[in-house]
Amino acid sequence: MIDSFGVTDVGLVRKLNQDRILIDESVGLFVVADGMGGHSHGEVAAQAALTAIQFYIDSSRDRFDVSWPFGYIFDLSVDANRIATGIQLANRHVRREAEKQPDNAGMGTTVAAVLVSDSHAVVANVGDSRVYLYRDGKLEQVSVDDTWVVSMTEQGLLATHEAKDHPMRNVLTQAAGAKEQVEVHIHERPLEHSDMYLLTSDGLHGVIGDDGIQAILGAGLSLQGTAERLVEASKEKGAPDNISVVLLSYNS
Repeated sequence: MIDSFGVTDVGLVRKLNQDRILIDESVGLFVVADGMGGHSHGEVAAQAALTAIQFYIDSSRDRFDVSWPFGYIFDLSVDANRIATGIQLANRHVRREAEKQPDNAGMGTTVAAVLVSDSHAVVANVGDSRVYLYRDGKLEQVSVDDTWVVSMTEQGLLATHEAKDHPMRNVLTQAAGAKEQVEVHIHERPLEHSDMYLLTSDGLHGVIGDDGIQAILGAGLSLQGTAERLVEASKEKGAPDNISVVLLSYNS
């Protein structure tokens, strides 16, 4: 059984909330999107991405009668292919929306998603919004950060201790809507009793860090109480960006 709760907050500095969240327990879909592009365009990009992903996941419920416009990856499960395709379609949809009006040029959005079916979870992401797994008192980042500092660190061109406070730490290497096709990071794993997944924009993880997140998730609060405490913790540190939190827990 899956229980879930989500909240998004403008924070203490920004005037607009360009984050969007999606919780659709009927299809097991959970998404956080952090839009970018200035003014209200990030909001448009984030909502366009969620609409495209939700539509494809809903229309592909019959897994044996569905089109695969970007091909089928046989090393992945059907559900992993579904969410990967959904995010590729979101990328295409955001690009098309950007082309409709000159003011929308350059808009894009991060996407962090979890698709749950039976006792199996698929985690997918593009950008730096994150998915964490909290299991047996330990926090693990499952998603991959598409950032300049991560790329440089992986290439050995930047030391790990330099990355945390590097002035380019928030520069993305990819986002939905930024190019013709994106690389969707996919991770699959079985669900275990009491697993908790957290999806969040960088308005949370970039402010309170993994240690702060782990402490709050381990405090034994309800899902709603945990989500609200996470937002409050970010605000206690100034909340310079929009804050989005989606939590889901699994009890077999």
